[in-house]
Amino acid sequence: MKTLAVFALAGAASSVAAQDLIVCVDDLDGDGRWVVTAEYTGSLPGAATAIGTVWSDAGFVINGDGSDITIDASSANAGYTSALFGPPVINNGSSASFVAVMPGAPIGNPDSSNPLSVVEFDYFGVPQALTFDLAGQNTALFTGDPANPFGTILSYLNADGSDGDLTFRVDIKIPAPASAALLGLGGLAAVRRRR
Repeated sequence: MKTLAVFALAGAASSVAAQDLIVCVDDLDGDGRWVVTAEYTGSLPGAATAIGTVWSDAGFVINGDGSDITIDASSANAGYTSALFGPPVINNGSSASFVAVMPGAPIGNPDSSNPLSVVEFDYFGVPQALTFDLAGQNTALFTGDPANPFGTILSYLNADGSDGDLTFRVDIKIPAPASAALLGLGGLAAVRRRR
């Protein structure tokens, strides 16, 4: 499916391709069900050899055109529910928010072939009006550093809202139904020609 990428630049960004973290917000099927994923593309700091979590503290706010936004708590990454911190705190409405803490459980190395699934939400308003902003403290946790047995923790966004050590980018991918419809009509014409 052809998509139009809307880039919301944040953090200490120097170029679109040089971000440590890419958050993707995508309506994969154009059905109003949006998927939030995170991909770590930066180099690992120090002697760290593995990523424990891309976000150990995750917080974001979603806004649109005033239509209801419903975050699906059942779709949240299981790593964000723990006996110590409890489940994610979710607020729905015309402005929705998500706050969660992942206590460093290993999840492998998120990359373009295996991005970290965060959560899904429903929004049926105007796609172009959708905004997605990281909020509060958002950190990355890395493991494998002998100097830090509990992991190396760096932040994308500090608790006071200032830029952290790592850069990030939010990509909101909006389906282009007109392009998809044209492709569909083109395929139909090709079938008719074959007959």
